[in-house]
Amino acid sequence: MAQVPEGSQLRGMAEMKDGQKLEGWLRFERQTMILTELDGNAQHRFTAEKLKEVRMHMEGDPQVLKRVPGLRGHYYGTPELNGKMIERVDSQINFRWGTASPMPGIPADRFSIRWEGEIETLNEGNYTFHLRSDDGSRLFVDGRSVIDRWRPQAESEHSGMIELDARRRYPIRLDYFDGQVLAVVALSWTPPGGTKRVIEGDRFYQGFGGESQISAPGTGIFLKGGSFLSGEISEVDDESVKIIYLKGKELKIPRKNVGGLQFSPISSFHYKELSKMDPGCMLSEGDYFESSLVSFDRNSLRMRSGLLGKKDFRSEQVKFIKLRDFNNNNANFELHTRSGSRLRADWLMLDSKKLLVKDNSFYWINLDPLDVVSVYGISEDVGGKTD
Repeated sequence: MAQVPEGSQLRGMAEMKDGQKLEGWLRFERQTMILTELDGNAQHRFTAEKLKEVRMHMEGDPQVLKRVPGLRGHYYGTPELNGKMIERVDSQINFRWGTASPMPGIPADRFSIRWEGEIETLNEGNYTFHLRSDDGSRLFVDGRSVIDRWRPQAESEHSGMIELDARRRYPIRLDYFDGQVLAVVALSWTPPGGTKRVIEGDRFYQGFGGESQISAPGTGIFLKGGSFLSGEISEVDDESVKIIYLKGKELKIPRKNVGGLQFSPISSFHYKELSKMDPGCMLSEGDYFESSLVSFDRNSLRMRSGLLGKKDFRSEQVKFIKLRDFNNNNANFELHTRSGSRLRADWLMLDSKKLLVKDNSFYWINLDPLDVVSVYGISEDVGGKTD
């Protein structure tokens, strides 16, 4: 039986930037990850700059499942993405069925498929996606249309470019339909500084521990150093912002540490645009109103503009309120949680009983270690901007 080190019942798979992979019992102490091999015979210490990624779970947790790489495909017996449907997970989108059926129960002609899930990026920069199909296909990444060839066509390839951040998981959707005779569909990419290749299955995600990972966060707050803390915003006053996260736990964050309040998901494009704007609010239809927050409750809020004076909004009318500048400041780690938080940290204190994050805007946050999915080491060259 493996001997579990006291105070570190987190078990996980760690990958280093030099390619080394280890499985064992984990804990973090400030800027160092300590990994004890499962047999207890060896202990390793890795600093943040050596760590690429570690995925973890609580030992004995019955909810833990192996991650299934790939996208979830819904196969339909019609070309309109409706009717009879069969579901399966495909590790890659690289099919040349020709005149054959894609699977038993689906016809060889006039069928359609919708693949959905998440794609995890490598480096920051422009990604070119290449979509080859016979007949129609269309691709959405981060909610944005990248390629649209939704029409009958002979086999052909089309490309589209989108700028994405490093080590982020973005929602991805690929629709395909076959008319008659040949059926072909393949998805490739050219990452920043890389070469064109079919997207590997380990870049696609179906969730971990039975839960889908959130790449486009929902409601919550951005701290001024670029961290996103997921939760329901319950109260805002001149001194603090209160949010409810997980199962009713309340966190109180000093308002001086908060960059923005998010009431519905925004794309990475909108995030970058907001980071350049003066304080104000983004409305649900996309308009931006430069202003300052006067008052807030769960149903309504009041903003003040030097030009237009005070203006009241219902909460559902507003997507985002910017309180002050926020940037992806340099950090040693980026921590992802099941509930949707993405925290950029100078250091962590993490084991099975506690999680204390010192975020890169010098704010300390106590969270639930059971909520953690993964921790990434951050290289200096992708550390982000500084104030």
